[in-house]
Order: sequence, then structure tokens, then C-alpha cells
Amino acid sequence: MIYTFYFKLFLFVAFLLLTLWGYRAYFKNPDGTVSAKQAAVAIAAMLLVVWAARLPFLRDREYDIDTSTWLSAVIAINHYPDKLWTLLNYTDARPLTVFPLLAGSWAGMPVSYASAELIGLVLWTGTLLLLYQVCQLFAGKRLSLILTWSLGLFLGTICHIFAAYNSEHNSILMVTAGVALFFLYIFQRWTSPVIAAATGLLLGSLIYAKFQNAPMGLLTGAFLLFAMAQRKDWRNMAALLAGCLFPTVFVNVFYALRGKLDVFWNNYFWNYFYYSFTTQFSPMPMAERFSPGRVVRFVFYATSSGIYVLTLFALAAVLPVVSFRQWVSGFRTNRMPLIFTVLLMLLSMYAVLQSGNNFEHYKLFVFVPVLIFIALMLSMSTLAVRRYAVGFLLLGGLLQTAVSLKYLDRDLAYDKRTDTDRKVVGHIVRNSRPSDPVVVWGWRDGLLVTSQRPMGYRDVHTFHFSMKSPLIPNWTRDFVEDMEENKPKIFVEAMLPEYSEKGDIFLPHDRVPVVREYVQRHYQFVRELDGVRIFHRRATPALSLAR
Repeated sequence: MIYTFYFKLFLFVAFLLLTLWGYRAYFKNPDGTVSAKQAAVAIAAMLLVVWAARLPFLRDREYDIDTSTWLSAVIAINHYPDKLWTLLNYTDARPLTVFPLLAGSWAGMPVSYASAELIGLVLWTGTLLLLYQVCQLFAGKRLSLILTWSLGLFLGTICHIFAAYNSEHNSILMVTAGVALFFLYIFQRWTSPVIAAATGLLLGSLIYAKFQNAPMGLLTGAFLLFAMAQRKDWRNMAALLAGCLFPTVFVNVFYALRGKLDVFWNNYFWNYFYYSFTTQFSPMPMAERFSPGRVVRFVFYATSSGIYVLTLFALAAVLPVVSFRQWVSGFRTNRMPLIFTVLLMLLSMYAVLQSGNNFEHYKLFVFVPVLIFIALMLSMSTLAVRRYAVGFLLLGGLLQTAVSLKYLDRDLAYDKRTDTDRKVVGHIVRNSRPSDPVVVWGWRDGLLVTSQRPMGYRDVHTFHFSMKSPLIPNWTRDFVEDMEENKPKIFVEAMLPEYSEKGDIFLPHDRVPVVREYVQRHYQFVRELDGVRIFHRRATPALSLAR
């Protein structure tokens, strides 16, 4: 029923009427005061509408393979006794992406795609609240409610590829929280060293949610330090720096005590350095990654978000021009917020484009920084400009809503891999216990989620071995150590061109000598399902014929 034309029409009309009501209220009295109680009621109603629109479309299936990566990590952490080690090593170097899902499982939620999407919605709820708090510092409550509603409107009918839980969900919440704390400081809303240390802890932890957060975190920390230095607030500067350094110092000490310091630097730094600044993962040349043509094709030309993104960037480009006199005259007063928001907006685009991969979920980074910049510019604009800008923003949001609703579909295009998944998962479930680790060689992470089996090797996908990377010897050592320690009962060779993600360019296990020899010695081939080879662990290793 929810995917019928009439239900979608009902949703659109509801969003249209709510948006028109909000615009009318703003248009009639744009400078009117809004009490804290009224603002709280409006925010609560807004969130209620977003949740009411999203919940009917919640579905327990994989829309993005990355969601399976994070869910597989949760299964592994819940299985292995050494929780902290598993959290740091079985999460693709993004423990704080996995932690919200892990917390959900500890609270009794099933480790499933529906639960993950629900947790993602909770994180977006926090982001909306923080966005409002930032905007109302300089744009006032009434205008901030409109700006926040535009993002809520987008989130209410967000496409499934954006709704699927991914590393951006917690990253954006954390970045927005850091930005909020920065603005609250420069607006003199806090002075406590405890808050400074907590802010530093937050900013220092950003890279443990996603490496692409680092530039935005460094920017926020640098501007906050500068603001503190201007006030000669040395105590808070020390607390902020201590908080920033603590996560990485703690993790380095943890690894060093185990004699595994190189594992941290290889997986947390060098792996993502090569991912971002070389052509190992993406063949796109560095210069082309930031070309105007790619920006237009990737960022603006997409049914999932193109209209809303284009609306935001159009306002971000036009407002400084039409309000030139106002912001120039107020530049001395607003110099730090202006420079900061411009750089934050540029760095959010940098995070989207840097790796050279056109992954849709990267685009989630841009919405909050651009909206904060728009809020700041509107706070310095004339009344006429504000009215037109708000109307344009809401019109773009409604058009995006119409497009998003049109493409919300119950059925995915038929994928024959689903039939193979069912066969492979059936074999795994029949021939192992829930506590038996399994290794899937390839990029087919959903097999572990559907079978609810812990991964036997710390990387749920094994495409790294196909890259021309100096880290391969380290990954090979980690693979053998994990296989010896965890002794996975089943080894699945899933790296097939027509089955695994990018299976046409990555290597099967028997093309990696050390892995091939290990599997030959410790595993026995038992079955092939649609080309997927399945091996069971031997009771005793076979004699090696290698000399």
C-alpha cells in the first residue's frame, strides 16, 4: 500500500501543506520572536513528521553493501571475547561507525538492516537538533526552523541508498556537534575546561568514524584554538588539546602494549592515505577528481538528491552577491564565522570528491555545512532577500520530495545473485553453529549478516589483496594470524566476476600464494554453488607439498 501512487500523493500533499504553512508564518512576520517553548514544540512536531514519513518505508534488506560491513562487525564483536581488540580491528578502521549499531544490539535490537536504518534515523534526528542550535545563534529561531525543516523535508523521503546505514550517519552527527560547540564558544555560551576537553575528545575521535572527517575536524579544532588564543583562554586551550590527543594516544598505547603498533598505523592511516591520495582503489586521476565536469555529473545530476543540492549551492552562490554590501559592512564583526563556514563548506565538498569514487552516500556530507553558511548569509541579508531565499529553498525541497517519492519503490530490480546468496547462506547455516566463524573471500558481506555468523578474518571483504599496495605483506600476516586464532569452520570463495562486488577486477584466493597454500592445507573443498566454491576446515592440516 505505501508504495502506491495515492499514498505517495497523500505524503506529498501533507509535506506541501506543512511547508506552505511554515512559509506563510515566516512571510507574515519574518522578524517576529519565537519563544523557547514554541521552538521546542515546532522542532518536536518536525521530527515527528520525519519519523512518521520514514517508518513505513523501513525495510529489512541490503541497499548498500557497506551496511553489511558494519553489521558483520557487530556480529563479530558480540562473538569474540576481546571486545576492544575486535572493535578496533574488525570494523574496517571505523570503530565509531560500528559503535551505534553495537550499542543497539546491546540494547536488544536485532542485528539487521531494519535496525541499522532505524539507528541511522536516530543519528539524523540528533543532527537536525544540532543544526537548529547552530543556526539560531545568528539567524534567530524563526528562520532556523525553516532551514532545519528543509533538511527534514529531504530526510522524510530520503532514497533507500541514503537511508541505508553508513559511516556518514555518525560522522555527520559528530562533525555537526563539533561545529555547534565551536559556535557556542565564540558566542560565549560555555567556558568550562571540562567542555573544552570533551570537545577535544569529540574532534580527536572523528577519524575513528571516517578518515574523510579529518579535514573538517582539523578546521574546527584550529578555529576553536584561535578563538581561545584571542581571549587568552590558555586553560581551555590546554584542555582542548589534551582531549584531541587522547583518543589517538590511547589507541597507540593499546596497540603498543600488544606489540602491534604497526597494525594501527597500517590500517588506520596508510590504508586510507593510499585510498584517498593514490589511484590504487580508484583509477581516476587526482586532477579529474575535482574537475567541474565531475562535480556536475556526480553531485548535481542525480535523482536521489540533485534538486536539493542544486538549490542549496545556488543559494550559497547567489546570497553573497545580492547581500554583498551587508556582509562586507559586517565582516569585521562576523569575520571568524564567515571564514569558518566558507572553509567548512569547501572541505565538505573535498570529502565528497577526494577519493575519486562516485559513491552516493558521500554526498550526505554537504547538506549541513551549506545550510549553516546559508543561515549565516541570511542573517546579514535584507528582509526582501530573506523572503525570496526562503521561498526558493522550500520550493527546491518540495521538488526534491516529489522526485524522491516517485522513485521510492517496493521492489528492487531482479538480481540473480540473490538466488545464489540464498543457496550459500543455506549451506552455511546447515553446516555450522551460530558461534562458528566464517570467511567470505570476496566482496559479498551480506552473506555473514544473513547467516548471522561472525567473520573469521578481520576484513569482511578481501579486495585489498588485489591492489598494488605496499601493505599486502602486512595484510597477509594478519590473515594467517586470524585464521590460526579463529579457525573459521567454513571458507567461501565468492570472488566471481558475476557475483562479488567488482569481482571482475579483484583476485580469487588461489591467485594470492600465501592464502592459496593456507586454504589448501587447512581446508577441504566440499561443494560448488553457482560457481561459488565452499571449503570446510579439516580436522588436521594436510601435509604441505611446498618446498
